[in-house]
Amino acid sequence: MFSEARQAGVLSRLGSTLCQSHATEKYLPERLREHVSAAAIQVDAFQRDVHRELAYIQSALSGLQTPVLLLKGASYVLLELPAATGRIFSDIDILVSKPHVGSAEANLMLGGWSTGKLDPYDQRYYREWSHEIPPMTHLRRGTTVDLHHSLAMPTCRIRIDSERMVKEAFPVDTNGFWWRLKDEDMLLHAASHLMLNSEFDRGLRDLWDIDLLFRHFQSSSNSFVEKLIDRSDQIGLTKIIRQALFLANHFFQTPVPEKLISNQDGFFLNLMICASSTRHPETRSGWLAISCALLTYREMYLRLPNRLLALHLAHKASELFKRTEEKKQV
Repeated sequence: MFSEARQAGVLSRLGSTLCQSHATEKYLPERLREHVSAAAIQVDAFQRDVHRELAYIQSALSGLQTPVLLLKGASYVLLELPAATGRIFSDIDILVSKPHVGSAEANLMLGGWSTGKLDPYDQRYYREWSHEIPPMTHLRRGTTVDLHHSLAMPTCRIRIDSERMVKEAFPVDTNGFWWRLKDEDMLLHAASHLMLNSEFDRGLRDLWDIDLLFRHFQSSSNSFVEKLIDRSDQIGLTKIIRQALFLANHFFQTPVPEKLISNQDGFFLNLMICASSTRHPETRSGWLAISCALLTYREMYLRLPNRLLALHLAHKASELFKRTEEKKQV
């Protein structure tokens, strides 16, 4: 179980959950208790690192005259949401309005972050088509910041009104530097990030996020489900949130009303279930590689219109050909 949890990126959360439930002494043998204790120690250290890194980013962007929106894992940590428990992630996602992206990037560069070297195609992909600039890594600490100007790819075939979500964000506290999405928008963003992506090596972790977010927001407001349904209709994410909640219910028995997840079974969701299940070499499905490949093609199709999709596929094919030729020459 612990080996599979490590492969899926949920070992730290599993360890933290077991520690909080005081189940380790009663149900786990000594050798497994050590894994749980180590995971709990890692989580505590990681969350301290996140808070420290947020302070560095705030210092670098303190002169920016625009709200700085904190997204995904780092926002869960700052807001102390249940989804922050044991949540390990590799980068901090922030968002500023597009006119301020250049200033934000320059200030981060002065603070020690750099985008690194990219080929001309990748630069164009990020600068012209994507919803974010290339990842920025700190030259000394090695931490990464993903600087967004939108919550979704502007070229995405699914029309998402992400501007409305950003406009209705609000400050985290009286300090007013960090901003956050509304509760329902936070869940919608988590769902869209998962369902429009192809990186499912952490799919189970992201579905667990969705489960924890839904449970927390539902327990905090009796009208949350109705707000979520209305908001998904307004934003254009009705189908996406229904699919995501169906998958969360499948894996974690998320207490979702039947009306939200009925009639959701199908080929695509079966691919998602396969890709998000165990990835351990000894227990993973024989269909895993095929499922991931099909979901990668789906992601590219949804993200790019036909002309850009053809250009993107041609570039990737050219890269693959070059790598194959280089291997032959070695």
